[in-house]
Amino acid sequence: MHPTIFKILCFVISFCSIEIAAIFLFKWIRKTFSNSDSNIKQKANWSVLKGLLERGMLLLGFVAVIPTVIVFFGAIKLGTRFKESNDTKISNDYFLVGNITSAIVVLLEFLLFQLISK
Repeated sequence: MHPTIFKILCFVISFCSIEIAAIFLFKWIRKTFSNSDSNIKQKANWSVLKGLLERGMLLLGFVAVIPTVIVFFGAIKLGTRFKESNDTKISNDYFLVGNITSAIVVLLEFLLFQLISK
């Protein structure tokens, strides 16, 4: 098998396998925080898609050995957070727990990628 195709296959396997587990984890987090914030339930479906895209971007940055992707990710998260209006503002705890969990998920995906790509 060509090395590039092998790396792409390892990327897809590591991303998809951990993301399946992460869906349940984020569902639990959303359920835990939704008791205190009704806006979380309204944003749930869009959040899943955005989370997949964000974690995919981070994983690709790690795999491509571009560590500045973390700074880029942080800047995007902060920038979009500042634009939130008071009407749709989610709780800071939910935002923090979700982002930390998302970062941990990406690190696990990267570790799995490294493990299976060797």
